Amino acid sequence: MKPDPPEMDDESRQPPNATESPLILLPGLGGDSRLFRPQRAVFPQLVVPDWIEPQPNEPLVNYAARFAKLLDPGQPCFIGGVSFGGVVALEIATHLKTRECYLLGSIRSPKEVPPRLKIFRSISNLVMIPKWLSPLVLTCGGRWLNPMVRGVLHQLNDADDRFLRWAAKAILQWTPSEGVAHVRVVQIHGDRDRVFPYSHNFADKTIAGAGHLVSLTHADKVNQYLRERMANAPEFDELHSS
Repeated sequence: MKPDPPEMDDESRQPPNATESPLILLPGLGGDSRLFRPQRAVFPQLVVPDWIEPQPNEPLVNYAARFAKLLDPGQPCFIGGVSFGGVVALEIATHLKTRECYLLGSIRSPKEVPPRLKIFRSISNLVMIPKWLSPLVLTCGGRWLNPMVRGVLHQLNDADDRFLRWAAKAILQWTPSEGVAHVRVVQIHGDRDRVFPYSHNFADKTIAGAGHLVSLTHADKVNQYLRERMANAPEFDELHSS
């Protein structure tokens, strides 16, 4: 049984002042729906789907196109994701009636990948996610870890090894589709993000003191900003009226 969501004040319990357009959020690499517990307590229309299995050597753009067919709610929607999930969400957004796409500690294009990660592109087939570290850390020092960090490590420990290997390669070789340029993107970033440093991007909302998992560590600020954006987002027909 999953633990109850954290206590929220009365204001935070209220649904966003937006239409009931679905909000689809994708977790980061090695994460799952537990990453969005703070958002699930606030957004009643939130959907956090499980990843589908990638095909061998499948480009991220192709994967997103297949995933979009399964996720399509058949109506205008909001979509977004954390880190790797944000990149996939951006590509999925090109196939849906997307009102806005929210990048949470994520990137708009490969240009925002820091140089220290770009060097792995030529050997992306050999890149591995050190999943073995999570059980080791949990076993040796789990009781002293921050509960939030412990939760993230549990998610990584539960992640599928094959999916992690594919995703690490896919994001390093990502070439955005043409449709990405037409998506209304909103980028939310922490100024202490060490994976995708905010100095490399053009965030719409920078949250002071936040690291890579901004939606988890600074949930109140992220949720408030999302509510404001969703309440004022243009209708899908308005975005494509011209």
